[in-house]
Amino acid sequence: MLLNINKIQIIAHNTFREIIKGKILFVSLVLGLTMATITFIAYHFTYETTLRVAVDFGLGLLNLSSIVISILIGVGLLYREIESRTVYMIISRPVPRYAFILGKIIGLIGVLVVNIAILALITVVIIKGLGADIPNLFFWSILFTIFESTIVLLVVSTLSLVSSQAISILLSIILYITGHGIITVKNTSLYLKSESLQAIVNTYHSFLPGFYKFNIKDFVLYQESLSYSFIWSVILYGTFYGLFLTCLAMFIFERKNLD
Repeated sequence: MLLNINKIQIIAHNTFREIIKGKILFVSLVLGLTMATITFIAYHFTYETTLRVAVDFGLGLLNLSSIVISILIGVGLLYREIESRTVYMIISRPVPRYAFILGKIIGLIGVLVVNIAILALITVVIIKGLGADIPNLFFWSILFTIFESTIVLLVVSTLSLVSSQAISILLSIILYITGHGIITVKNTSLYLKSESLQAIVNTYHSFLPGFYKFNIKDFVLYQESLSYSFIWSVILYGTFYGLFLTCLAMFIFERKNLD
């Protein structure tokens, strides 16, 4: 078991180093510069307060940028290894398939966290540069963004094990949009009146990710605190759903025909 943990660490480290050597950090810097430019323009063309404009656009663009990065790195979970045939050399050695896929996922999550940290730092610089204070819930929002982006990464990574890259990206985007929109549907009069719609929505909500749970931007903008019960419920939801997707990816890869 200890030997497999060492193998997982090696695979995770190599995955992290390989992606970091690529253009992903450059993409983060470009996205950060774009965030700064758009936030600056929005600040000068709106009549809102400095804090609200900076935080609204800063967090919104940070979240969107993180999702884009998640999809970009997640969809290539095995693509590069299969193309270069390195996956065949690795699993031909005494490396369990679950250790290989788990190491890959941990490495990708590490890359994602580094990129979100960079974007968060840029957002803080933007907010402070506009003369505003950092809201009390700002860093909770960053943590929830990490959870949300990680689940998106795991969704697209798992889908990439059973479908093409294009389909994996398309389905992940659909699930992401639906996972945010489902709470709006549940608040409509049509949902309250239609039992069939309630059955469909509740079935979706029982199995597929509810990304709306991680969106606390309105709380950041208009409130100064959140209950610890709410915070822990979101953390537990993100943790268990992430573990479920990780186990599902390992299960699929164990049975995947690589010939």
